[in-house]
Amino acid sequence: MSNFLKRIKMDAIISAAACITFGIVLILWPVRFTTIVCQTIAVVIAVLGAVRVISYVMHAEEKNRLDLPLGLILFMIGIWIFLKPQSIQSLLLIGIGVVLFVHGLESFRYAMEAKRGGYEPWWTMMVMALLGMGLGAVCVFDCFGVLSMTFTLVGVALVYDGISLLWVISRVHKTTRAVRRSMEELEAIETEAVEKDEPW
Repeated sequence: MSNFLKRIKMDAIISAAACITFGIVLILWPVRFTTIVCQTIAVVIAVLGAVRVISYVMHAEEKNRLDLPLGLILFMIGIWIFLKPQSIQSLLLIGIGVVLFVHGLESFRYAMEAKRGGYEPWWTMMVMALLGMGLGAVCVFDCFGVLSMTFTLVGVALVYDGISLLWVISRVHKTTRAVRRSMEELEAIETEAVEKDEPW
């Protein structure tokens, strides 16, 4: 159980650090970073299309009728996205929004664990979790152009998400250690009482 909790903690720390890093990059270079990400996606799509076309040409005896048209379509879509990377930037907002919302859910679960562990200001963790979930929902809905968020603001949201997740993890870890210490002290007292009650 201890190893499981440690692994979860490490995964959350890595995820939070990644959010902070990408958030800072978005704040400093919003246009350049989003353009590079979208063009990278475009290259992957174009390469997948080209591979299908080449496979169709080289394997004449095993030709699949769908390989050629599907490959050409993927290749053209990749080229189009590469030339117009802003055409899929809304998809980045959806992806970032989902990450923020999931992290908010994780923080919500950690807040509940902290409450059960006796951490009195657990509600601060709850507020941070709900705010993170709200930011995620805003990013997802903004892909439709409702609020016209800039990627700089999205970067700020990512940095907040990473920092808040690290803080929540630290509080949960502290609470878990305190509960474990109390249980060990209680077991030690019970053991000592049993030893005293044993007849000689």
